[in-house]
Order: sequence, then C-alpha cells, then structure tokens
Amino acid sequence: MSCHDIGRGMNEVVRMTISLLDKGEIEMEPAKKIIATCRAAVNWCDGNEEEASLYISNCRCGKCMKIIPKGEKLLSLYSFDDIIGLQYRDYRTEHIVSDKVCEQCFDELVTKYSDDVTSAKEATDKRLEGMNSKEYISEGAYQNDNNGCRWVRGTDWFD
Repeated sequence: MSCHDIGRGMNEVVRMTISLLDKGEIEMEPAKKIIATCRAAVNWCDGNEEEASLYISNCRCGKCMKIIPKGEKLLSLYSFDDIIGLQYRDYRTEHIVSDKVCEQCFDELVTKYSDDVTSAKEATDKRLEGMNSKEYISEGAYQNDNNGCRWVRGTDWFD
C-alpha cells in the first residue's frame, strides 16, 4: 500500500528549494543535496521516490539541473536501467535528483556506465519508438500541481 502524502510533502520541499535556487538565494550543489535527500526520505515510507521531485521532472535535467526548453527531449533513466546499467547507488554518486535527464547527460551516463555504448544507444532509440513520447518531452515549466493535488495554500506566501 502506498502513502502518496510523503511524496507530496517532499515535493513541496523540492518546490521551495527550486524557488530559492531560481532566486539565487542558494547554490546548485546544496539544492541538489536537499532534493536528493527528499527523494531518499520518501523511501522511509513507500519507496515512490520519483514523487518527491515531480515538480522539476518535466522541465529540468535531473543531473545538470538546467531548464530544458518546451518541446525538447527529457529521457527517463529509470526506464533504461537495464540498458544503461546504472544501479541505485550510482544515482547518488552522480548526484542525480530526478529520473529525467537531458540528452547530453543521458549520453554522458550511457558512455560512463555501459560497456557497449553503441548498442546501448541503439536499444534506447528502439525502446523510445514504442513508448509514449509525450512523457519524454519537456513542458518547459514547473508542474502546476503537487502529484495531482493543488499546492498547499500555506506555501503561497513565499512565492
């Protein structure tokens, strides 16, 4: 049984962290550490760690953290674990805060963790053909809701 409230709670912390980052009030590395901790915290309850970073997963690369313009590709690392060969500990080592990454970071990770880069990229392309491509296209903006629920009113004072 899943408790999605823990994901929503940590996603709220991610939202505030990104707000502070975008305003220049905190630096990139501390922001990534906070977001990674939010994802890890969800595992104490139900393991749906992707819920903790949904605020950024449709518009920011989970590795380099740059905002991906609307319409450009975002590739899900979790969908391709078997191809790339990344393990859960590698996400921590690489400071990946969302399972969706830009093409450049995806290629970098494939190169680093795959024994056969050419085959891994070919298999990835083939798999993408059969998937819902909309899921892998950047919305160019942050998520409007918190895992399907409206944002908590009490946090709007800061934004």
